Amino acid sequence: GLRAAALLAGAPRQAAAAWTGKRESPARALEEAERARRRAAARLRRLQRELGGGRGAPERTLTWQAMEQMRFLRQEQPEEWPLERLAQGFGVSPDVVRRVLRGRGCPPPRRRLRQDERALSAAPATGHEVRAPDGTLLYRLPRGGPGPGAQ
Repeated sequence: GLRAAALLAGAPRQAAAAWTGKRESPARALEEAERARRRAAARLRRLQRELGGGRGAPERTLTWQAMEQMRFLRQEQPEEWPLERLAQGFGVSPDVVRRVLRGRGCPPPRRRLRQDERALSAAPATGHEVRAPDGTLLYRLPRGGPGPGAQ
């Protein structure tokens, strides 16, 4: 007990010896903290740009019909349609296939049409087109991707 009291008694004297007599204003401390936060945020944004992209889903390249077809193939014949084969067949990465298979949402019809238009405009027009039996465009494979007679 006495030993601890002696140790604690020395702490205020040491702190008093280090004090310069100038008191930092709270506003100045807040400004400094805000500057540090901004520097850290800018550093994080720069790193994200350098590492290739930000967060969130990649740009849509498949229509809703193509995604439904992908889900159907995987559900009906999972051993014949592994992730890699689906990715190759639809001209997307395995990560996109995982996202499609995991997602189950169905947006309203107007939003679905907008997303389909974005997907079709993002796909290169020079690739192989895959159409549904009624003639609607499902998706476009990029040039050099698997097309009719490939493999």
